[in-house]
Amino acid sequence: MSEGGEAIATVAASSRTADARMPVRPAIPMTLWGLVAVILAERAVLRFGMQLSLVLLVVTAVAGVCLCLLATFAIRRKARGRDTAHVPAVLPFALAATLSGALLGRLALARVVAAVAALSTSSVSAWSLEVEGDMAEGGRGWWGRARVLDESGGKVGAVWLSSPARLECGSAVSCVGRFKPIDDDEWGVSSRMQGLAGTVSVVHVTAVREAGGPLGAVLRMRQAVLASFSPDESDGAAVLAGSVCGDRAPIRSRGLDDAFATCGVSHLVAVSGGHLAILAGTLAALLGKTRLGPGVRGSLALGVIALFIVFCGAPASAVRAGIMSCVSFGGSLVGRRSHALSSTCAAALAMALLDPYVSGQLGFLLSVASVVGICLFGSYASHALDVLTCMPRHPGRHKPALAHTLGRLRSNACDALGVSVVAQLFTLPLTCPAFGEVSLIAPIANLVLAPLFAGLVSLGLAAAALTPLSALQFPVLAAAEGVSQAFCVVLCALARLPLACLPMEASAVPMLAILCAASAALYGAWPTPRKRILLRGAAVLAGGSVALLLGLRLLQPARVCVLDVGQGDAILVADGSTAVLVDTGPDEKVSQALARQGIIHLDAIVLTHLHDDHVGGVDDLVGRVGCNRVLVAGGVSEQIPEDLSASITKLSGHAAEEISCGDTIRVGSFSLRVVSPTEPVDGGENADSLELALTYEHNGNGLSGLLTGDAEKDETAACLARGDVGDIDFLKVGHHGSEVSLTADEAVLLNPEVSVASAGEGNKYGHPRKECMDVLSGAGSVFLCTKDVGTVTVKPGARGPMVFTERTPGGGAAALTSGL
Repeated sequence: MSEGGEAIATVAASSRTADARMPVRPAIPMTLWGLVAVILAERAVLRFGMQLSLVLLVVTAVAGVCLCLLATFAIRRKARGRDTAHVPAVLPFALAATLSGALLGRLALARVVAAVAALSTSSVSAWSLEVEGDMAEGGRGWWGRARVLDESGGKVGAVWLSSPARLECGSAVSCVGRFKPIDDDEWGVSSRMQGLAGTVSVVHVTAVREAGGPLGAVLRMRQAVLASFSPDESDGAAVLAGSVCGDRAPIRSRGLDDAFATCGVSHLVAVSGGHLAILAGTLAALLGKTRLGPGVRGSLALGVIALFIVFCGAPASAVRAGIMSCVSFGGSLVGRRSHALSSTCAAALAMALLDPYVSGQLGFLLSVASVVGICLFGSYASHALDVLTCMPRHPGRHKPALAHTLGRLRSNACDALGVSVVAQLFTLPLTCPAFGEVSLIAPIANLVLAPLFAGLVSLGLAAAALTPLSALQFPVLAAAEGVSQAFCVVLCALARLPLACLPMEASAVPMLAILCAASAALYGAWPTPRKRILLRGAAVLAGGSVALLLGLRLLQPARVCVLDVGQGDAILVADGSTAVLVDTGPDEKVSQALARQGIIHLDAIVLTHLHDDHVGGVDDLVGRVGCNRVLVAGGVSEQIPEDLSASITKLSGHAAEEISCGDTIRVGSFSLRVVSPTEPVDGGENADSLELALTYEHNGNGLSGLLTGDAEKDETAACLARGDVGDIDFLKVGHHGSEVSLTADEAVLLNPEVSVASAGEGNKYGHPRKECMDVLSGAGSVFLCTKDVGTVTVKPGARGPMVFTERTPGGGAAALTSGL
């Protein structure tokens, strides 16, 4: 996700030479090694809470390893007759950076601990909360970051702020509320690494004070610009507000954030280097017509850029880009040539040293990773694409002017694609673990949308500057919204393409190791791209990709998976080329669970009823997994809430379809027969849940089961009385294993060999209840719950179901129970 406007411009200029010369291998500044050392040290301390003695021990061990590697490297360089004068300087610099990062991380950790203690021992009403940046709308109100200030205005710490109403950026809030300190779970660790002590939930706001002074004036101007843009009225206006003012709330409220994520272009509306490059270019053109000296022009440009960063709410990506601009300008004043990689590393290193918490912020890491990748390999990738797409010249076929124009277009496309691919590769170790997906359409989307983005930002900035002059602003704003609306149309069209985004669950460490090894090999060899070799490589890559996609799409093993999605239900039934999902869980965990199962397409999604813990994940599947249709019980389609209905339409292309008792869904050799309800329902109660009798017979293997949704003992008893279900192998326990899920008599009649409940760890309902587990154990059934063993997979077998669990109840290796 490229955010380095200056880096992109540098790459584009260097790769568009007339003779398409091989790019020179870029020099690696020492600040890059220092930056890496500082970030790793700070993250380690903030994540694991290392004691200072352990930190020093680790630093010593790392120093020894680095010394050995460096000595080996220097010996080899000397043996090859290369200069080694600069090599020894790297070691002390990297060691000093590591030690500095560890010490700063330790101090930052102590500040978080002190903030937790201070907030836990006093009332929230005793503090003042200063909102940092724009709040985002969530399922239960508005969320954002806030600084905690004492009576004298000193900073005590930082927290997540949850409020029923939106609080404006820069405002200071006094309130009655509840403070919850961070836990030791993944969310708590992530919050601690960002310097956040916990969450303050606002109950009642007692006072709100807007920012004063110059900052308040800039923020009030921003509110005026946002009001003139009317971001809630159209998609184009929402994107304009996000791109120019940095307010992404309208984009989220209109559901466009999914399209941005699917196309891999979320960085376009995160105010950063690209925006500053456009603004700087405009200022340079205007100031170039004056008689001011270079120093004065540069200082004025930096001042305007600083105001723009504050105007946008001072997001970390924009601050980083602004610091990089200052470093570049400072270097030019002392006679140093601008070097994008040095500027980036120096700016990022300064930020990490001044504020260790940025090392724990995903946006900062994405920004640095993408720009470093572009500076190192952007020109090489663009040159390789230029060689790959270069066509032999045929005299007389094209006029010289036309040939020149076509050549320039091809060269520009190669530049953009090369930069986009490199940026995406360098951020994969961060994005895949965080989001569980990879955008396949991202390079094309960046190529197509970049010109429209540049146009809407340029026009949007002009419209923002003309806000006090409404008559002059109107035509400029109309033009900006027109370009922005065209941007949205293209964006949504690209997001709807098949396989635009592929679910991908991967660990950061192996991906990072592979990326580093490949980068080191390429940098060390720096081979001249040859068209024949590139064509062969492209053919192998294309063939492997097709084989992988066909395998994921056509060769799914026969299985039923009760997915671990927390306190909710999501059951995958797959066989061969067919897959059906029964319920979608409460949130985004379902898309990550499907990614781990290698599912890229669903023939159908069955929503047993309309409770949030069964339908909450529908919205997150949009753009991530293909789906042919969404099925609900008879009578439910008219009761579906508007927002859920819109998500269903986006996901499947049309409204939900109804199925009734006796209808059968085929999933390869599986059949899912509706056995309840027998009459139309509204989907609002547990008793309205669709119950599906599952059967499988193929090549001597068999499986029978019952998927119950949230249906309880009365509904299951009615199915047994009608003879719609009898002795089964596998039971998906109703209502997460509540005490009224089923009776002892029902358990005996069903006689399941294995029973699985889906529930979240530490849920407030106590699911699964002991009464339910005792009933099933008394009937001789093996009982499993996703909160204890993770995802449970049941496969058909010749002598009974084969059951696999993601982990053992105490953690550790996966368990296997076969032939139950």
